[in-house]
Amino acid sequence: MRPYKLRRLDRNDASSFREVRLEALANHPEAFGASWEEEQSLSEAHFAGRLENGLVIGGLSDDGILAGTIGVSKSKAIKMQHIGSIWGMYVRQAARGTGLSRLLLSAAIDEVGTTLRSLRLSVVSSNVPAIRLYKSMGFDEWAVEVEALKVGDTYYDEILMRLEVGPR
Repeated sequence: MRPYKLRRLDRNDASSFREVRLEALANHPEAFGASWEEEQSLSEAHFAGRLENGLVIGGLSDDGILAGTIGVSKSKAIKMQHIGSIWGMYVRQAARGTGLSRLLLSAAIDEVGTTLRSLRLSVVSSNVPAIRLYKSMGFDEWAVEVEALKVGDTYYDEILMRLEVGPR
């Protein structure tokens, strides 16, 4: 396994985060609710704000290149503050198969595990490796959103999953 340094990204990482995020949206449009067309016009300052106001963990290779990211948000609604959501996870092609996905997911779970009761995510039903990873980390499927996304003329179903992380 290649060594990766995991850390919370901050506004100084905005440029590399923007690059990775746009790569993810361009290469896998079926895997994200956001689109490259919408986000490519957003400024670096927008991405810096996203990093400052949220939780994005990056995996950096030994040469300092951002190889993958995971974003987590906590619900702001008073009655739902016990729920967190993984809103975006992406590992660049060169880092796939190295264990970085598992490291990022573990770091996100560790980061929010003491403050939340459950962590939720959605994954496109055709992404078998991601589904396998999430299940291996204890996530359970609780619903399927049929035709959740439309890319071009193709509809994609999303599997909704959750992990109980906090005390019951």
